[in-house]
Amino acid sequence: MNEGKDIPVILKEHEEFLLSTYKPCNEIIFKAQSTKPWESKLGGCPYLEDLKDYPLDEKGRPMMFLAQINFEEMPHLPDFPSKGLLQFYIVDDDCYGSDGGCYVRYLQQYHRDEYGFITENPYQKNYQGYEPFERSGKMQFSNREMPVGTECGKFIEHFPYNIVPEEQWNALYDLCYASGSRIGGYPHFTQIAPAYYDDGVCDVMLLQLDIEDECGIMFGDTGNCTFLIAKEELRNLDFSKVEYNWQCC
Repeated sequence: MNEGKDIPVILKEHEEFLLSTYKPCNEIIFKAQSTKPWESKLGGCPYLEDLKDYPLDEKGRPMMFLAQINFEEMPHLPDFPSKGLLQFYIVDDDCYGSDGGCYVRYLQQYHRDEYGFITENPYQKNYQGYEPFERSGKMQFSNREMPVGTECGKFIEHFPYNIVPEEQWNALYDLCYASGSRIGGYPHFTQIAPAYYDDGVCDVMLLQLDIEDECGIMFGDTGNCTFLIAKEELRNLDFSKVEYNWQCC
């Protein structure tokens, strides 16, 4: 089915290739409002029943809570869980954890009792670095399919810069530029695709957080972040080797 996959006339000679690259994704819409413990969210307080479950970095310091996805709140994506919570933490420093990496925690079971939760992040006011957003908020999702991103290896191989006419470049970037916050689909890298993505080692995007006004998201100078995982590890619910990367101009 090619519904919703209109290829501009100027790119018709590449239509077969472009259509073959489409992947489903859930685009994220942010609302700067309070959230319940189990809801999909940006920042704030994660679903936390016991303070001892809050992750620490290698130096024993609390990590920075970045986001939480409730899979029951979004349209299902292939290979992704259909239920449970996925929490994203990064090392708390002034470089958004670029050297210390990330911790991704999956909770297959959770409950919606309004009582017995920790409702305020006990470490947020004492973060050593800066949160890459101005306001915490709720996530909502919109499902769509998207073509290969402009920084991906298969795009670069198919469209060598020196032989693609300028008018086609403009149309390609209108169609394939993969900016925006999403789960699944293709990533956008402000500078260059990490080697592990080009090599297909981590080729599924768990989460991308990109520049956004409602919650004021921005990594560094007009930058974004990605969390990537291998498909087989995702299928096995093994989030121990997630690759975290952020880049800016």
